[in-house]
Amino acid sequence: MSLSLTGRPLDNPNPKVFAISESTFRQNREQSLWVKDRMHSESEEDDESSEEEASEIDAQEVFDLIRSISDPEFPLSSLEDLRVVTLNRVFVNGPNVTVEIRPTQPHCSSAALIGLAVNVRLLRALPPRFRVRFTVMEGSYTSPDALCKQLNDKERVAAACESPALMSTLDTMIARAGTRGNTQQESLV
Repeated sequence: MSLSLTGRPLDNPNPKVFAISESTFRQNREQSLWVKDRMHSESEEDDESSEEEASEIDAQEVFDLIRSISDPEFPLSSLEDLRVVTLNRVFVNGPNVTVEIRPTQPHCSSAALIGLAVNVRLLRALPPRFRVRFTVMEGSYTSPDALCKQLNDKERVAAACESPALMSTLDTMIARAGTRGNTQQESLV
């Protein structure tokens, strides 16, 4: 019996892995997707322009941040590979970001963990003025309202992030996030 990153038996021992479309990759990215990297690389005189650049975050950039997060049951597959997240289900409207997730099966016990990994990744990478909200693709999960309530509750997310064991699992899932499409970085990981 195979076990997931969390030590539980696999819910879905044979998930469908989809081909990745090259058209979803942003080309010629000169800036890092990490806010901290951008802060260290800019001079103080560019503060005004950096605030303007930060406001230009779009769905593609948010998708680039989360596409390579590893699935907890299948660490060699990304959330994009399994179509848990796709570009057409990421929405940015000013400071509001909405990510619609699609669990691989209706009874996926890792759905909350996956959503939490996406949430933590975006909290770490996006400027604090952004508000991230989660929805679940209609018909893809048995209890979407409960999952959304859990993922959209800041206090629950903060409490979950206080668990060292859970954060270790999340850090493992997030470790390769942001490297997809950059073969040099992928080979280093």
